[in-house]
Amino acid sequence: MKVNMISEPFLLYETLGMVGRYYTKRSYIATAEALTAKYGALLSESQLSELNSNAMIAEQFTNVACADLDLESPDVKFFFKPFDTGNPNEINCVARVMLLSFIELTSTGFDEQIEETKQRWRLLKEEGIEVLEFTNAGISMSSAHGRPMPTLFEQLYALQYPHEAKMDSFRALDNFDFYIDKLADILRPYAERLKAGLARLIPIYAYCAERWEHSFDSLSRSQFLELLRINPESEKTLATNAAVSLFFFNEIGYGYDFLHGADDEVSTVFIGAAVYHEYTKGYSEQRVEKLAEVMKSFSDPVKLDILSKLYKSPDYCLNLAQLLKLNAGNVSRHLTSLYDCGLLLKERDMGRTYYSTDLDAIRHALRDIESYITGK
Repeated sequence: MKVNMISEPFLLYETLGMVGRYYTKRSYIATAEALTAKYGALLSESQLSELNSNAMIAEQFTNVACADLDLESPDVKFFFKPFDTGNPNEINCVARVMLLSFIELTSTGFDEQIEETKQRWRLLKEEGIEVLEFTNAGISMSSAHGRPMPTLFEQLYALQYPHEAKMDSFRALDNFDFYIDKLADILRPYAERLKAGLARLIPIYAYCAERWEHSFDSLSRSQFLELLRINPESEKTLATNAAVSLFFFNEIGYGYDFLHGADDEVSTVFIGAAVYHEYTKGYSEQRVEKLAEVMKSFSDPVKLDILSKLYKSPDYCLNLAQLLKLNAGNVSRHLTSLYDCGLLLKERDMGRTYYSTDLDAIRHALRDIESYITGK
C-alpha cells in the first residue's frame, strides 16, 4: 500500500505533545526502556541505539524548552491537569479536548492550525454536535447533520467520566474561541522554541519518514489498518497520509483516523519517530498463526473457488451459496474466515453485505509467507 508520508512536523500538534509530556513528567526515556523490554529481542544493536538516542533527544529538548513553564499557574493546570479516569494508559486533559477533538491536518503552521480548529468547531456547532465518548485524544464528536440532539452540557454530563473532567471540558467548549486563544498564548512561546530547534530535529523526522514509507510499501491496505489498529469498518478507512511525530512517539497503534483533512476520505495517522516497523513484529506468535490460517485458506479448494468468484464479481452470501451449490451456513463461515485473514473486503449495500477478493492483500500475504520462511 502506498502511503503519503509527511515528514514536516505539525507544529501545534507537536507543541501540545511536548508541553503535555513535560507537565505530566512522562519520561521519553522510560517509554523507550519499556519498548526495549518488550521488543528488544527483535531489534539489532543499531536499532536499539537509535531508539534510545531519539528518546534522549526528545527528553533533553523538552526539558530545556519547557524549563520556565509555570506548573502552578491556574491556567496551565486547567489545560494540562490529567483527567483521573482510573486508567493509567488513558491520558487526557482540557488541552487535548480542545485541540485533538477538532484539529484539521491541512497545514503545519501553529496559527494556521489554531484557526482550523476554530473553524472545525464552528462548523460542528452549525450542523449540530453529537458527542460520542471521551478518548485518549480529546472527545470523539460527529456532526448531527441537523438532527435534534440534547444540549452539549447534557451530552457531556451523560458520559461515564469524572465530573470535574466533564465540567472543565464543557466550560472550555462553551466559550471555545476565548479558551483556544488562551491556550494558544500558553503554547506559542514553546512552539517558537520548537520551531527554532527543528534544524536539529528535522533529520530525525525525515529519516523516520523514509523508513516508514519503505515499510508501508510492503503492506496491503488491510495490514496497514491492522498495524495502526484502525477499525476496517470505520467510515475513514482510506488512510493514505502518515505523519511522523517526535513528541507523541510512543502512541503507535492508536488509530488517528478521526484526524482528517478537508477531504473526508483521506485520513492522517501519526507514527512515532522513535518507533520503527520492526517493532510491529512483536506479535510474532500471532503473525505465525495468521500466516498459517492464510495457508490453510489457500489449501482449501472451496475457499479458493470463493476467492476466484469474488475476484470476478462481488457477491453476498446467499447468492454465492446458490452459485456454488453449497449450504449457506458453510459459505458464511468460509467468508468470515477469509475476511478475518484479510483476503476479502466487504461493504454494505441495500441491507446486504457484499464481499470481494482483495488481490493486493493476497499478493502481500504470499510475500509475507516467503519473507517469514526465508527470514528476509
